[in-house]
Amino acid sequence: MTTLLGRLGYAPAATGGVQLRGCRNPDGSLRWVWPTTLRQPLFLEFYNAASPKARLFSSLVRIVFACRLQGLFFKKLPGRFAATGQQAWPTSNFALFTGTPGPNRKAVCCYDAAPGQRVFAKLPLGAAATEKVAAEARYLDHLAECGFTSFELPRIEGYAEGSHLLQSSVKPTAAQRAARFGAAHTRCLTEVLDATQVRQPLVASACWQTIGEQITALEELPETRIPFGLRTKLRHLRETIDPLSQATFAFAHGDFTPWNCWLGGDKLAIYDLEMAQPEASLLYDLFHFITQQALLVTREPAAGIRERALGVASKYFPSVPMAEIALAWQLYLLHQVSTGALLYHAQPDWHAQIGWLLNGWNALLTRELATTVEHRQLAIYDLLDYVQLLPQPGVVLKPRAANAYYPAPTSDLDLLLTQPDTLGGVQFMQSFALVQSATVRKAAHMVSVDCLFQDGSLLSVDLLHAMHRKALQLLDAPAVLAQAERAVAGVPVPALLHDFAYTWLFYWLNQSDLPLTHLRHFQQQSPERQEAMLAHLAETYGITFSSLACASVWQPAKAALLHHALRQQPANGRVARKRRGLRYLLSTAADFVRPGGLIITFSGVDGAGKSTVINHVKERLEKKWRKRVVVIRHRPSVLPILSAWKYGKEGAEARSVQSLPRQGQNFGLGSSLVRFGYYYLDYVVGQAVIWLRHTRRGHVVLYDRYYFDFINDGRRSNISLPTGFTQALYALVNKPKLNFFLYADPQEILRRKQELSASTITQLTQQYKSLFGALGARYRRSRYVPIENQDLDTTLNLIGRYIQQEI
Repeated sequence: MTTLLGRLGYAPAATGGVQLRGCRNPDGSLRWVWPTTLRQPLFLEFYNAASPKARLFSSLVRIVFACRLQGLFFKKLPGRFAATGQQAWPTSNFALFTGTPGPNRKAVCCYDAAPGQRVFAKLPLGAAATEKVAAEARYLDHLAECGFTSFELPRIEGYAEGSHLLQSSVKPTAAQRAARFGAAHTRCLTEVLDATQVRQPLVASACWQTIGEQITALEELPETRIPFGLRTKLRHLRETIDPLSQATFAFAHGDFTPWNCWLGGDKLAIYDLEMAQPEASLLYDLFHFITQQALLVTREPAAGIRERALGVASKYFPSVPMAEIALAWQLYLLHQVSTGALLYHAQPDWHAQIGWLLNGWNALLTRELATTVEHRQLAIYDLLDYVQLLPQPGVVLKPRAANAYYPAPTSDLDLLLTQPDTLGGVQFMQSFALVQSATVRKAAHMVSVDCLFQDGSLLSVDLLHAMHRKALQLLDAPAVLAQAERAVAGVPVPALLHDFAYTWLFYWLNQSDLPLTHLRHFQQQSPERQEAMLAHLAETYGITFSSLACASVWQPAKAALLHHALRQQPANGRVARKRRGLRYLLSTAADFVRPGGLIITFSGVDGAGKSTVINHVKERLEKKWRKRVVVIRHRPSVLPILSAWKYGKEGAEARSVQSLPRQGQNFGLGSSLVRFGYYYLDYVVGQAVIWLRHTRRGHVVLYDRYYFDFINDGRRSNISLPTGFTQALYALVNKPKLNFFLYADPQEILRRKQELSASTITQLTQQYKSLFGALGARYRRSRYVPIENQDLDTTLNLIGRYIQQEI
């Protein structure tokens, strides 16, 4: 502060001189400084009172000064300062803004040179800031020569290179901040555009070259806090643009925002031109005005910002084709985001607004890439960027991909966050611009979010705030977060011993061997680090192994020792275990009654391809949709097959496999009623069991054949009953959400299986089609879909679309 005041011509004094008051930033640093003798709050000239909260603060400060109560609200700063006479300005009444931290930091002093002549002095505080202030002086001189009439500019009152730039205030009478882009802004930009525009191929423009250089510089940074996803998306977006496209370029203010201009009557006054560009993309200032206000003040979502920016541009510049406006918007994003990212990379201390901008820019870039990049991948970019920008960065658990931003196509993401950030992560995924639906599942120590995106891709994210299994704490989550390391692309990951211990405990406590992927990852570490992992198990849990391969195999005896060792840890005392156990039970109970399961049936004659389709659907549900899948043949099987009462379960199953379908000799009405009644009871009782075991827990149940066989093909179950009778009783049977009847040409079916005649296949196919049509018309909440299974991929894609709609 002493050095800064020295540039104003003030030096410390033991007596006399002036004392100062100040207003501090949230981090405690001084923001504004002024003499105690100041009678009006000049420092409000630096304040953007655009929001209701800001206007209230401004009004309260003015009341405080009007009542001469400054001493009650603004403390005196230590020391006294006296004018040295080395600087002709400022006057004794001044206010000083100490500047926004960063490479372009400059202090600004406001004072009245004479009644009605307010002056602002810009004092650069570094090499980059000195260049910016010098550039502003040049631009002000140049624009003054142009003779613009639709807006006012500051007048240069004095300039000393490397020291200061004095410029007049442009604040008009009855000035106001205009938060919305309007007619006055349009007149200003139109006049500048008409005077300075140039049309040329992108590749020939300085703007395009600058964008390319800045994106390359960002990608080549060896270490940076600018997240990988944002930097990668900049490259992706630039690659989607044809460099030979014709585009319009013109002079731009560069930081055209509501807080850098005044509106007086119907005329605009602009200032702070240090970010000006002689050759910016078309409508750069319009887009910047809307984007900065939305990201920093009103905090709007990306979809609304883009829609409004393009809408305002189309409204006020109707002669510009929409395609060119869209291109100009993308060029603005590329230039603004790459410029800002490089600026913040060089800035050691970040304030909250930087996080707002980076997350906002990320969302805007995602919108532009929605047609060229898979939505799942865009979500991973944005989510991993988001957790890295948190005050306590999140950690990616069990990271096995070479780059955590590119997990396997069927992998989900496991992230460790603080508990408040876990809730923020859920909100982030739910509000992601491209998400179609987000299903949230809460557990005692984590929240899972299953996202279906607009392009049909999926992503499951587990957001952990504690590292527990039932009543036991496996690791201390705050310690894992605090000791995290940076992996490829700057992704925070657990330290090696934490990573190994958590992975090993996770599988051993689930009575499972360590999967080969994880084992290979740890075996790739140096021998010394492998020894450290084994030593960690011995020291922490008292269990020794000769190698990682040996440790990867679950062993019941050593698993019992592990349980005992965990219970002896201080974090797993009796009270703590009881508390966690209760939370786990409550969480499990809530999950038990939470809907989300799905029942799908597949019907068709033998040889229609049901088994193949079911296997593929099961695999996709498990790997792509991350669902637990249960396959059931024909009926719930709560009751055993009838012949099991005579031959036993194994004998009945053996006889069933050996016999062909439809070969039973039962044609009697009484015996058929008994058989059907037995199996019908299995359906009625079994549907409750299936509901309790699976569907209410979110599982997907696949039926290989269903009750429809009793209606159309009773002979298959050795039953001879009227179709109308069995169809009427379907009313009391559970109606699955999705029911698929697979059929094919009889000759194709006979080529696969020769169990039925062509005429029987044709007859059954017609009966099933007719039945599905009737059921579909009656039971509107379920779908009954006949599918000709000629091409497997086509069949699976069609079934996948139906499943996707339900999930």
